[in-house]
Amino acid sequence: MRHEWSLLRSTNLWCMSLQRSIKSHLFELINTYIVFMVFGKVVPGRMSRPAQPQPRGQAAGTAGLIGSKTRRSGDMAWRIAHKEFKMTEKSIAWREEYHFANCVIRSDTRELLRDGVAQKIERRSFDLILYLLKLEGRVASKDELLEHVWGNHFVSESVIAQSIMKVRKALGITGKEPGPIKTVHRVGYRFASEVRKGIPSSSPTAPPLRPPGPTRILWLPTDCALPRADLSWVRYGLISVATHVLHGHGVPTVPASEAIRLHESLEEDGTHWAEDQRPGIREIGIPMVRSRMTALGDQFRLEWWMQINGIGHGNQIEGPAPAELALRAAREVALIARMRSGVQLTPGHEAKFWEEASQLVALSVSLDQTDKALPLMAICVDMPQCPLHIWAEYVLVMAQRADETTPALAQRMAQLARLTQDCAYEGWALLCSAEYQVLQHRTAEAIEQAMSGVAMVRHAAPHACHARALLLASHVLATAGKSSEASVLWREAATLVSQVPSPDMVCRVHLLRCELDHMGMGQTGGTESPTDGLAPARWLGLTPMTARIQVLHGLQSCARGEWASCRRQLEAGLHASENGKSALARLFAHLQLGSFHARCDDQAGLVACMNAVDQPALRLAPMGNAVGRWLQARRCYLAGDAVQALSLAEAAMEEMADFGVWCAEDHWLFVAQLALVAGNRRTARALLQRLQARHERRPLQTRQATALAVEGMVEYAEGNASKALLLFEQACLLARGSLMANILLFGHTWLALIDGRNPSPAQLAPAGQWVDATREGRHLRAMLLNKPYWAIAQRHHPVLLGTAAGLMPHRVSDVGEGGHSSYAHYLPLPV
Repeated sequence: MRHEWSLLRSTNLWCMSLQRSIKSHLFELINTYIVFMVFGKVVPGRMSRPAQPQPRGQAAGTAGLIGSKTRRSGDMAWRIAHKEFKMTEKSIAWREEYHFANCVIRSDTRELLRDGVAQKIERRSFDLILYLLKLEGRVASKDELLEHVWGNHFVSESVIAQSIMKVRKALGITGKEPGPIKTVHRVGYRFASEVRKGIPSSSPTAPPLRPPGPTRILWLPTDCALPRADLSWVRYGLISVATHVLHGHGVPTVPASEAIRLHESLEEDGTHWAEDQRPGIREIGIPMVRSRMTALGDQFRLEWWMQINGIGHGNQIEGPAPAELALRAAREVALIARMRSGVQLTPGHEAKFWEEASQLVALSVSLDQTDKALPLMAICVDMPQCPLHIWAEYVLVMAQRADETTPALAQRMAQLARLTQDCAYEGWALLCSAEYQVLQHRTAEAIEQAMSGVAMVRHAAPHACHARALLLASHVLATAGKSSEASVLWREAATLVSQVPSPDMVCRVHLLRCELDHMGMGQTGGTESPTDGLAPARWLGLTPMTARIQVLHGLQSCARGEWASCRRQLEAGLHASENGKSALARLFAHLQLGSFHARCDDQAGLVACMNAVDQPALRLAPMGNAVGRWLQARRCYLAGDAVQALSLAEAAMEEMADFGVWCAEDHWLFVAQLALVAGNRRTARALLQRLQARHERRPLQTRQATALAVEGMVEYAEGNASKALLLFEQACLLARGSLMANILLFGHTWLALIDGRNPSPAQLAPAGQWVDATREGRHLRAMLLNKPYWAIAQRHHPVLLGTAAGLMPHRVSDVGEGGHSSYAHYLPLPV
């Protein structure tokens, strides 16, 4: 009897094992099929092989469905296991000791011992050095330190430097010697000394530490409500795509079955996506990635959000295929996870270190996330074996930040390139130096270095950096005012990119095209562009490059008179710039959005932009002071203080004038308008002479239109309305199809009305929403609707009004709707 019972029990266990094996293989086949559909082939790699049944939500009748009671018990066991792991991990971390030089730091007693003697150290300073020690040599940015050590309280970055000084004093470091804490200029700090870590314990055997490496990622099923039945696989299928990509980048993941069970428990607890809000993520000891998929016509939008080491990360990407969006999101999560865990250089494995570092830097560039890899690049360039392509990206980032170390870094990179006989990277170093010089307003040096750099790159072609070098040179030359030469380089780069297009390179080509058109005040239809840059920009998500593209497309909408679309795109560009954490992109977005609010007479929106620009991080960036003064001038003008506005605008123009995309042609019209409103015709005449000399040095159609318009404004202020009308007619022809054309249209209509012609409101139709959105547009339309009954300006001579039979004298002083000024002295231009 006992033998039969044993045999029966063995048979039952064998059947249960067979059933689990069948289900496991079935799940693996499903994962393999999804990966095959995404990548076009089965890519070998570690696949998730859960031993649990399929989750709820699958088709009815699927074998292996379990009841809710069993599922809840499985969830509870999973949570208990993770809770125990987390508590053990915290207990170990709480009792860690760090030994370096003659010092010991104990995390449990919060002691700093130097030569065995306890040193006095403040709480924040101790938290700071302990946090740096835990990073094991990785660079910590200032924002990261403020968030983790100070908890994002309202403190400035100067408290970090003060705490570093106190730490060095406690460590016995005197004089200018930095000691074990190394300052990475404009980036942050890292602990550079050799550290031995131990665990003081009363028991003879302490629990082992977790081995170093990337943190496991828990990728939860995607929340989605897609209308098409053939997309039902998205909810659980994107896990396979994401885990496959993460494994390919060396990032371990939680098995899919466990991820699905945890997701179900979170749903039971009522954790859902709120409308236009990120989900509340509950910490369970490992990073969780939550995502939401929505449909936008024939496109899809994937929003994802995660927390790792207490810092939130997320993005919003769009594209035609859900699987491609999951692939893009997983690549960014992999980059974040790898950078947080750090890349360790161990003796005997130098080749592996440089391979991993090169892959991470290349990944950050392709995702337009180079700032995330900046700490790694800062460490790499300190090593003699650093590859030139890592040098190239690091020097470019430093140049774009106008870092004062850029010339020395570029010179060092050029020397290394000469040693390896790589003239393309030597030319790249010159181009980065030119980028720095142009941000320092040394245009002559910038142009010379840019042309020399292009010659070297062309000599080494074909080369990996060929297309990007041409785009960089085109940007430098355009910023320095050499728009014709910049256009030639842009076309050459666009041809190279069109042969082997990639999303990030397509975006770079499209961005530069938009910048060139904006500098010429041209309305871009994209007909000459080899590729459309909007779709790749949406695929990149909220990055600095996408932010600039969105802002420039918003300006193009403004040129077409589509102000509602302009507002949406400018706000989207600002949101992307804030998420991308690029100071230059944020300044550019605030500059354009603030000017838009000023044209709309929206003082609240303008003040919001001004307050954002007043932040120290933006004020210290290149163009920070100029953008701040420009927005203040806009506000003073709306408040009626034209004198103060003129002073601020002139100071801003000293930095922005002829500075490429930062100073469009309508800026000059605004300064001329301020001079005339303030009654300062001498300043207006001086500005006109400057514009005429500017056009003579570099004849351009748009520059000629600007000079003619300002001359017409001055002639009108001096009482020569007929001559002003002729000048505006010529300017309108030269500025046709541009943002400035809409501004000049109002002045031309006003002058035609004064000249005795009979314009109608329909003449303002090309301006679109400019008529209703601007104060000048509304006033001019009212005048056109009431021509027989209004007096135009303060003149002593009579004016012929339209179809009036005779001359009508007029003596009305409040035509300008504001104080002592009136449209008798300046044109109603919505600048």
